[in-house]
Amino acid sequence: MATEPESKEIHVNATEKRVIAAAILFTAACLMLIAYATWGLGINVPTCVPGTKAFDHGSITKHGNKNYEIHFLAKMWGFEPRQVRVPAGSTLDIFLTSKDVTHGFQVAGTNVNLMAEPAVISNARVHFDKPGRYTIVCHEYCGSAHQNMSGMIEVSDQISDISAEGLPSPEAGRKILEDKGCLACHSLDGTPGIGPTFKGLWGQTTELTDGTTRKVDAEFVREKILNPSENPVKGFEHVMPQLPATQDEIEQIEDYLEGMDRDGTPK
Repeated sequence: MATEPESKEIHVNATEKRVIAAAILFTAACLMLIAYATWGLGINVPTCVPGTKAFDHGSITKHGNKNYEIHFLAKMWGFEPRQVRVPAGSTLDIFLTSKDVTHGFQVAGTNVNLMAEPAVISNARVHFDKPGRYTIVCHEYCGSAHQNMSGMIEVSDQISDISAEGLPSPEAGRKILEDKGCLACHSLDGTPGIGPTFKGLWGQTTELTDGTTRKVDAEFVREKILNPSENPVKGFEHVMPQLPATQDEIEQIEDYLEGMDRDGTPK
């Protein structure tokens, strides 16, 4: 005849009780610290904005009284815009992306700490009550001039609206072309010259000396500025000198050419 198994009484000794109690207290302390960081210090996990097309330029937009949206574009080695001035009491919705490689974006004295990645938009909101200068630094190594990559948000009680420095101007690229003598050879209205006209050039397919074709885009323009004698456009062989231009100047030239319509004027 089968017998019932004897029941075993579970005993928890004093040491196990102390360990369990300590684990409960530790978990509760962690939850309290997370709550304090979130609601007491305003620290949260930065968000990204899915399904949104990455922007190509920095910009500022006013949405209401002291409520602004700022698009920061990180690129080697700076931020666009590089400096923003806002009135004290402003709330900024910051949207951030990168034009080239991964960068960091930290606003000193605030909880804004983002990563700028190509084709990804990160987002944060920050409120400024206290006037001062808040430095923006890149905290992710991004190349040889990483240490020089910085920006500034200046909060003032002496101004009534937002302003920014370092935003692209529609005419900046044209002025560079004029100052460097490019328009002496390249017309803007379709007039034949020593070099191809800029009118209607962007986005077109052009034939090169070796018989291949290339689309006129940012990469093509950059190549022709830096190495004009390497496989030039057919019919314009060996006539363009190398243009002494910085990376920022080349980008402004590209922006201007891309923004031109068929009549040779910026869109």
